[in-house]
Amino acid sequence: MRVAAFAGCDGTPKWSVAIFSSRESETTLLSSIDAAASAARGVNAVIDVIVNGNPALAAATVRHIAMNGNLADNPVTLRVWSIEIPDKSNALNRYIHEIWPESEIAFFIDGYARVLPDALANIANGLANAREALAASGVATMGRSAAALRKRGEPHGNLFAIRRQVLGEFRRIGFRLPLGLYRTDATLFSAICFGLNPAEHEWDPRRILVMPQATWRFRPLRWWKPNDMRIHVKRIMRQAQGDLENLAVRECFAIRKQRPEKLCTTAAELVRSWVEMSPKDATRAYRRNPLCFMAARRLLHSQVDWSKAAISPELIFQSGHPVRNSEESSRSR
Repeated sequence: MRVAAFAGCDGTPKWSVAIFSSRESETTLLSSIDAAASAARGVNAVIDVIVNGNPALAAATVRHIAMNGNLADNPVTLRVWSIEIPDKSNALNRYIHEIWPESEIAFFIDGYARVLPDALANIANGLANAREALAASGVATMGRSAAALRKRGEPHGNLFAIRRQVLGEFRRIGFRLPLGLYRTDATLFSAICFGLNPAEHEWDPRRILVMPQATWRFRPLRWWKPNDMRIHVKRIMRQAQGDLENLAVRECFAIRKQRPEKLCTTAAELVRSWVEMSPKDATRAYRRNPLCFMAARRLLHSQVDWSKAAISPELIFQSGHPVRNSEESSRSR
């Protein structure tokens, strides 16, 4: 497929691709990297692999890349970063404010998703033809909820892209996702659909272009495997927390018209504030799903030490041409 454009006019990469990983196996993550490299072939692109809270996975990934050369036999610039704490919100914050190389389009991919060869080009071309859209998303073809999401035309967090001016504005206003958040992508999407300022803009889902042609593959959970069952049970519990987060974010943006950079520092603070301000809404949520009550109790009594969130990402590998970061505070070994 022909890509809309191939190089940034000011010397910055046309595309940047951020792959976020924490609990994936080395094989799964390498497959995701290889697929992204294939999808970025022929474009001036940088792939950043951000491994959060799993230094062993980061080291194993680097060893494999160093021993086997550039993935997908592609001269794309590849960087691997290690972050201290296993939290995607913190990883996203660090990417936006310290790692992102100011590309025209930044793609965001989960570490277990293997994007199809034309997925990134589809999204890039879609954004080129939809100037009003601030971001774009692919659509899942696999998974239990894939059919429903495709029917509703909703954006998906496994694969999405954000324009340069939006990420630049996030940096300017100091927007950061609350630490410990489960609904990281949904919160980002909400801020974008409100035009980054709910006080001045109404919610408009057209600000995120949904591209059904852009999709990915992944290994589905196998119910007969104990580890997969544990992952599923944990996911159900975290989804209950996510339901509370969605309600709290809706309160902030849709009702109180609060700017996104004013969100609480942690998910625990976000949900705690919402429960205190809207106890009747919280009670209704508990009645609809008792797991929400358990999630609220866990969050309300949370005493997580987030001090390591202040530690900058560590660059542990780079191939290809050196890439300029806008933040010199990122440590490199």
